[in-house]
Amino acid sequence: MRAAFYDSKQGRASVSAKPDYDGFGTINLRGHSTKDWPKQSYTFHVTDERRQQIKAPLLGLPAEEDWVLYAPFEDKSLIRDVLAYELARRMGQYAPRTRYVELFLKTRSRGDGKLSMRHYMGVYVLMEKIKRGKERVNIAKLNPEDSDKSKISGGYIVKRDHSEGGGSHFRTERGGPFFYVYPKPREITQAQRAWIKRYFEAFEDALYGEDFADPRTGYAAYLDVDGFLDSHWLIELSKNVDGFRYSAYLTKDRGKKLKPGPAWDWNRAWGNANYYGGGSTKGWYWTVLRRNEISWHQRLRQDPAYVQRAAARWRELRKNVLDSKNIAALIDELAAQLEEPQKRNFQRWPILGEQVASNYYVGQSYREEVDWLKQWVEGRVRWIDGQVEAGKL
Repeated sequence: MRAAFYDSKQGRASVSAKPDYDGFGTINLRGHSTKDWPKQSYTFHVTDERRQQIKAPLLGLPAEEDWVLYAPFEDKSLIRDVLAYELARRMGQYAPRTRYVELFLKTRSRGDGKLSMRHYMGVYVLMEKIKRGKERVNIAKLNPEDSDKSKISGGYIVKRDHSEGGGSHFRTERGGPFFYVYPKPREITQAQRAWIKRYFEAFEDALYGEDFADPRTGYAAYLDVDGFLDSHWLIELSKNVDGFRYSAYLTKDRGKKLKPGPAWDWNRAWGNANYYGGGSTKGWYWTVLRRNEISWHQRLRQDPAYVQRAAARWRELRKNVLDSKNIAALIDELAAQLEEPQKRNFQRWPILGEQVASNYYVGQSYREEVDWLKQWVEGRVRWIDGQVEAGKL
């Protein structure tokens, strides 16, 4: 297929301008439960005219082959995923970079001919697909021949996800399924599969063992605790009801420890879920995590040193990155970018004022959706502050 991306100039993009990218690509449906929604997400692969994948920068983002066109649908603020990834980056973690786009898709069902609003699909988020690379998940490249002790320890990307999704994965006694992301299932060797599974099992043995708090032989020998805390606080702040359960990525770099992330899939967060207490600003999300999910905080909090470290990290983040005024300003900034596009989006998808999927709150206008999101964040921050100061982690 032919593809073109037009960057905004002075706040507005135009198909009569010179495109930022004008070339070829392939597009495929993506998602789990969201595949059946009217507004669907896609994977976009940049190719040459022979359909061979090539790298290209899109809208100022670093060059790569694989991209995601994410379709905010049940999140009627259109903001939640972008907000989470930006906060993760401000914490010092890698998270997918994003750009808002309005997607026009010409297919046989919508007719050929001149591009028009009949091809309009709405507001989408162009985002980096999670993959190993210098500009993405910057971990060591693991080749098939890397089987000796000096190399086999990394890098790996795995994902805790839906068990019914199929695909190559492993389970441990206490967790899973963990799906192979990098190396890809068709490329990872049997020795590498065995190594990463053993690492997870050794970590679990240490975490749930008698001497779990020993800094030399306990959980800290296997887990990047600082990285875990950043993921924990982002999930708890937003009360992401899919956090540590589905689309939950983890990395293991060469010679380094297991680290949760990058952040992914935040549409049922920031109060946008009517189960697991997702709509309430009160209550800890970690209490609903099941044993086979990434429920490690439930054990970690039994270590007083970890509790002190968790509280200290929250207080540090609240000084700047998670200052409620700064978060509100970021939401306002994103909403301002969307002020004009959201009108076209909701003309195409007239769902304002309607219950969609697991919505907890249903606003009658776009402004109501954004204002409620800001109020929810403020309330959530206040509740966590009170728990931290009371030592109730």
